[in-house]
Order: sequence, then structure tokens, then C-alpha cells
Amino acid sequence: MKVLIDRNIEINAITHKTVLAPQVIRWGPHAQIIEIAQRAHFAPRDDENFRAEQLPYLATVCNLAKEGRLQFFTSHEMRMEKLRQKGRCEGYLGINLLQDVPVKSVRGPVQRAFLIGPTGTHGVTEEEQMEFFRSIQHPRFLQIRNATGDAHIDDAFHLWTAEEAALDTYLTMDQRFWRVVNQKKKIVDSVVLVMTPKELCEHLNVQPTDIEKLAAAINPFR
Repeated sequence: MKVLIDRNIEINAITHKTVLAPQVIRWGPHAQIIEIAQRAHFAPRDDENFRAEQLPYLATVCNLAKEGRLQFFTSHEMRMEKLRQKGRCEGYLGINLLQDVPVKSVRGPVQRAFLIGPTGTHGVTEEEQMEFFRSIQHPRFLQIRNATGDAHIDDAFHLWTAEEAALDTYLTMDQRFWRVVNQKKKIVDSVVLVMTPKELCEHLNVQPTDIEKLAAAINPFR
């Protein structure tokens, strides 16, 4: 199964980070505070029920991709988002569920120019990307955009990208986009399944992963 992964999948795949914690070291009567690197679990907040539900399934999905049972893809516009977003970095002791997972790239249905150089950038900012999306007048894109609303114009483009690349699934943890696509499934009329990690696992009949047990089994010093 070929899967286009949303940026929020990449961001949420980092479940643990490397943090520096102060620790007191004593030599006889002397004491010194030094910073020790530790692994910290950035668990969902109490109000993040949807994210908490999805993460164990995301761990399973990423492992399936690592085993080659799923194929993960990104796109040019996804990379533009990643370039300007400040996502979490796992560091040496952290855990990124996408580590060692091959992620290929597909071309978008419409290409655009961008510039990154010593004198500045062009085409990289969020507003420039949104302006590009708003300029597209292709009937299929407009069908998805009109059905899901301009609040999801970027996801409309990503779904269209998945269709044009003949992928099977658009994997997302954007609950609002996932909900509106399911509510307006007949209008969107996509051959690509917009799925959450939990839905994909249920579709494949596989079980969620205990993330804390997974973390305990990962030794960064091996």
C-alpha cells in the first residue's frame, strides 16, 4: 500500500526528545552542577485525546513501513512546509518513529518555482504557498477545495497530489480535515482513502504498539 504522509505525521513521530537535566556532582566537600542528557517522553496533554489515541497506532504503521509492508511518500509542497516549520528534534537519545523508514517523494500535480539563496527566499513562506494554492484553477482541485473549505486548502492539494501519483492513502492526524472529508465523502469522491493511523491499522488488521515499552527496548548506545 502506497501512503502519502502528512506533515503532522512526521511531527508526531517524534515521541521522545533529548533534554539536559541538572545534576549535582559531589567531590568531598565540593559540589558542582552539570547537565546530563536524558530521554524525555513528550506525552499528549490531558486534552489531546485524539492524539493520544492515534500515537500507538502511528508506531505500528511506522514499523510496517520499516518492514516494507507499507510504502511512505512525501511531496514537494510537504518539503516546503517542513523547511519553514520548527518541528521537534529528537536528538541523540530521543525517538523518531520514522527513523530508518524510507520515504520517497512524488511530484505535485502543479509545479512552481522557489528560491533559497544568500539574498533571501522566494516561494517558501506560508503565505506564498497559500497564494500558490489559491491560484490553481484545475477542476479536480477546485472540487476538493470547495468540498473541504479554504481552511483545508493545503490538505486539498495534498489529497489531489496523492490521487495524481496513484497512491492509496493520505495518512493524517489532522482531525478536522479527516472529519470533513468523511462528512463530505460523496462530494469529495476520492479514490484515495484519507485515514488516521488507527483507521489504517484497523484496515490492515494490526494492533497498536505500546510506545513506552518500545522506548524501553531502544538502547541509543548500542
